[in-house]
Amino acid sequence: MKKLLALCIVFALALTLCACGQEAPAEDSPAAASDGGDAELEPITIVFATPNGTANIESVYAAKWIELVEERSEGKITFDYTDSGALGSYTELLEGVQNGVYNMTITEPSYIATYVPESALLSLPLIYDSYDEATAILDGEVGQWYNALVAEKSNLEILNYFYCGFRYVCSEKEIDSLDDCKGVLIRSPEIDTYTDLLSLMGFSYVTMGFSEAYTSMDTGIINAVEVPLQNIYEGGFHRLGKYICGTRHLLSVNCIVANEEFMASLPEEYREIMMTALEEVTAEERVQCEASEQDYIEKLEADGAVFTEFDEASKAEIVEIFGQYWTEKIEALGNPEAVEMLNKIIEMKG
Repeated sequence: MKKLLALCIVFALALTLCACGQEAPAEDSPAAASDGGDAELEPITIVFATPNGTANIESVYAAKWIELVEERSEGKITFDYTDSGALGSYTELLEGVQNGVYNMTITEPSYIATYVPESALLSLPLIYDSYDEATAILDGEVGQWYNALVAEKSNLEILNYFYCGFRYVCSEKEIDSLDDCKGVLIRSPEIDTYTDLLSLMGFSYVTMGFSEAYTSMDTGIINAVEVPLQNIYEGGFHRLGKYICGTRHLLSVNCIVANEEFMASLPEEYREIMMTALEEVTAEERVQCEASEQDYIEKLEADGAVFTEFDEASKAEIVEIFGQYWTEKIEALGNPEAVEMLNKIIEMKG
């Protein structure tokens, strides 16, 4: 009897062990649904407000970037995009991005100087001799140093650099020398780099927003502007002053700037889509900008504009004046790294 009872217990234990050894039926795993990569990422809308006109080259290519990002993200990234200064000026929109009111804007390094004084380095008069040199500076060590400094000193992240063309002087008076600049009343942005530049060249200036410039020139408040050729042609300034001096004193550089906290909050997949598309669009925009400069010269000449250049004596004097200005301006910042970067630019120029 005892043997029979023992056998029953052994048999029961065997059945229990067999049951424990069987695998439970597989359940659907939540991880399996994530095999699609970014399938679980939430859609986002980026608030992107700019002061730039719709027809401006930087606006045209910003719109191309938006289209690419929305397409490549399959609609998960969309933009609430407003241009032409409808939501504010350069200064107001940059402040809005810095404070998180907007996610992005387009601006110039000279406006970022409010937060990062070293921005003056990238806005120095005559610092860029050509588009190729600008690319070497902005995409190289100097630009990388500056971008990191902006991120460190402000709540801003620079995403790229668009080229908007070298700036020319469009005037009612023919200008062939620095002496000719005397007595010319020219519009200037309210930025030290511009007012310093125009004063050193001998101009008298009035600071005002660009939106006021045409009416001011038409009514005689000013008799000259300094802007890229695109702005001269599209704005019709050559019909008010037919003389265009090829000073090429500044290269207009615009950059897409984002709120740094916003960028840090993006999923890596979204950031990669955005930055890859922007790199492609920026390269295309720069090529188009350089090509369009000659196109605008031809269009303006066909429309009655007269192009002039500084004489050789004036060119030599300009090099001397602004070489000294660069050093004084950057040393005054009190940042040895900024001086080091200026020296790297000078070495690059040979």
